[in-house]
Amino acid sequence: MTKHLKSILRIALVLLGTHHGLGAAPPDSTLQFAVDYARFRINAVAAQVELYLGLPRAQLRFLPEGESLLASFESRVVISAGDSQIVTHNWVAHSFARDTAEISPSQILYTQAVFQLPVGNYRFSVHVRDLRSGYHGEKSFEVPVARFETENLALSDLEISARLMKDTTRSLFYKNHYTVIPHPHATYGLSLPMLYAYAEVYNLTFPGDSAYSVAYRILDGQGNALKTLPVKRRPIQGKQLVEVGAINVVSLPAGTFFLELRVRDHNTQTEAVQRRKFFVYREDQPPATALEGRDLAAGVLQALYRSRLSEDLDEEFKAARYLATKEEQKIYAALNAEAKQDFFVKFWQARDRSPETPINEFREDYLKRAKFANENFSGLRKGAETDMGRVLLIYGQPDEIERFPSTSENRPYQIWKYYQIEGGVEFVLVDASSWGEYKLVHATARGELRDDDWQRWINPAR
Repeated sequence: MTKHLKSILRIALVLLGTHHGLGAAPPDSTLQFAVDYARFRINAVAAQVELYLGLPRAQLRFLPEGESLLASFESRVVISAGDSQIVTHNWVAHSFARDTAEISPSQILYTQAVFQLPVGNYRFSVHVRDLRSGYHGEKSFEVPVARFETENLALSDLEISARLMKDTTRSLFYKNHYTVIPHPHATYGLSLPMLYAYAEVYNLTFPGDSAYSVAYRILDGQGNALKTLPVKRRPIQGKQLVEVGAINVVSLPAGTFFLELRVRDHNTQTEAVQRRKFFVYREDQPPATALEGRDLAAGVLQALYRSRLSEDLDEEFKAARYLATKEEQKIYAALNAEAKQDFFVKFWQARDRSPETPINEFREDYLKRAKFANENFSGLRKGAETDMGRVLLIYGQPDEIERFPSTSENRPYQIWKYYQIEGGVEFVLVDASSWGEYKLVHATARGELRDDDWQRWINPAR
């Protein structure tokens, strides 16, 4: 391997709490990850190519390791020129967690590797594998490396990042006095409102009597200008300088955009321009098409259930069994752990009432009610398994609750009222055993137990 093909590795993991679309749902046993790259000049005939990887933390399988949980994944990069493989590199990265509650699909693990390549056309094949589960994913793409200008004003690729800060410690993502955290998903929103940009400016007039200016614009998917930031004038302190910027994109609607950087050398009146695509996701605005939303929602569920253990899934199914058909109950009982993970993805997808959004709001609301039931209705049984829990899970929070405490003659009971169901329905629940667990004794909803003489449950001596 020549010195220009030498691989310079910068590998680290960074955890960012971002909410964004995860892409189309992968087939079974496929890891979903994002990949991106940027090219920077070494000299006229060679470039530094930085490769960025990001994958949802929840896709990995975490297993006990001492008092913590550990997940490990391996990244492998093969770079080919024509029919020849010229670079092959593997590395392993790890992620620790205190418990499963610490892991969510919105957390992204980042890693990167850096390569020096001469001018030419290359094919990158990137393979990522979870060392615990065996799940894997692969992406291939072309990377052209063109000759860099040595005389005229020029720019490197425009790298957009999730975080950018001054760095005096030379961290693993260090670059020209900055830490630049890659963001290959390129998706921003309410939880990640700031878009950071990094670029290198080459061949400025130095020494010179003038200055240079930088201007940022945000363009829509068709290239129309939406937002123009004020032009900044800066002194020329060298022929090669670094440009960093921060743009708040939280006010943009959901969609696809381009960040444009334009640099002008006032000495020569020449300009150089670079653009970079990015995306904005907003929970209050659905994606452009329902198909895209369904794919994003499936990807979120795939990522969530990849890390769940069989016993955790069984507990969730106990709460979800009120929704399951008899056939689904039979199918679930016969599944192994991995098949249960896939079952839940399909199970909740089929009940998603807003498939155009990446988040399955029905599932989240249902499981919140199950948690509420377990925290408030539990006694000899878990709250979600009681009659009160079942009514809450199936019908939701009642519009009104009438509570009647125990007296010398009557048992305690409650009447739950729903005004928007079937023109108005009621459920009468009585603590018939005096153990604190309320039993459903009467309901006016179709298909539920009906007992017009339900008062006998309140006062057995009547």
